[in-house]
Amino acid sequence: ATAEAAPTTPPRVPLAPPPASPTSPSPLQAPRPPPRPAGKDTDEGPDDEDWQEVADDEDEGPDDENSQEVADDERKNWKQLLDGKRTYLRPPRGHHVLSDVFKCPDTRKAALGRQKRLSRLVEKHSKNFFKEKIKILCQHYAHFRRTRGDGSCFYRAFLFSYLENLGLMQDSQAEVTRLMEHVAMSRENFCRLKWDKAYFLNPEEYFSSVVSEFSHLVNSVANGLSSSELYNRSIQEIVPLRIISLLRLLAETEIRSREDDYKSLLPKEMDALTYCCKELRPLDVEAEVLPMRALTYALGIPLRVETVGEGSNCGIQVERLDLFPRSESGKGPLHLVQSYWSSITTPGPQDIGRGNLLSSDGTPLLTLLCRPRHCDILYRSEQN
Repeated sequence: ATAEAAPTTPPRVPLAPPPASPTSPSPLQAPRPPPRPAGKDTDEGPDDEDWQEVADDEDEGPDDENSQEVADDERKNWKQLLDGKRTYLRPPRGHHVLSDVFKCPDTRKAALGRQKRLSRLVEKHSKNFFKEKIKILCQHYAHFRRTRGDGSCFYRAFLFSYLENLGLMQDSQAEVTRLMEHVAMSRENFCRLKWDKAYFLNPEEYFSSVVSEFSHLVNSVANGLSSSELYNRSIQEIVPLRIISLLRLLAETEIRSREDDYKSLLPKEMDALTYCCKELRPLDVEAEVLPMRALTYALGIPLRVETVGEGSNCGIQVERLDLFPRSESGKGPLHLVQSYWSSITTPGPQDIGRGNLLSSDGTPLLTLLCRPRHCDILYRSEQN
């Protein structure tokens, strides 16, 4: 286990509200400006200012009719959680605590949107290379679902897409059992690591409490929670945000526990702990490919990522990443298949294995659309 040094600067208030119970702290640091991609994990797309039109196109507004009620509830929850209560983040000894920082945030867009036609992205944007890449995706995908661009969109998209697929499985209870076995193994690794008290009052108690919420959510879906109710629960922020913090924590635990496996993927002159403090704990830092890989392995969930980046010398192509856990591929800690496809070429099926989270051709059911600094959910056409 790697010993964790106390941070050199005091943590600030995170975008996500802390849990109501002072005994169940969140492990995540305060938000800060997201960094540019570092090291080798830049597959998610370039950090290009010309993408501002695309990155800002989150949505015209919340799709649900009760958006005002949701916004009012959100502000009420922040008041209940913050007014008169101590923060769950303890500053390192010798650092002063900032005053007047617990303010209710402005109303934000809904965490998730409704499903929409993927072709809408072609209609809404003027950049030709982006429109052409979306047209390529439209050959295989019919709809997409937006996620709020607040730094946690990958984790939110991953969670909701998994729960949707879980609800469609014939043997969903077996999948829940498999999933929670992976979480239990991560808990063992988590308990072996050292955690600074600036992030946890009681590390094991926090982990147990948020895992209990996660288990309740996945069991609710396995027991027949409707897709509409799942959507409504997902746009209510408190529990989903704690579970998103768990996903970040699982990715960190995986990277720090298997540092030798991930060392070649880390930015130069940065160890696993430093990377996790910088890239995983702040709630407003979007995931690069490395955290995606780590979370895929930690939970044993295959993932497909369709990346729409800037144009390349090879013409208009979509980059595809298929991430398979070791249990599916038998090749090292993680098997990654990278391919490119255009309007006239399509990657062939990968005969990796079979399972509840793989389609009949052996490819991942969970599919995300990644644009620079943002992830949404993709839905296949019925014929694919």
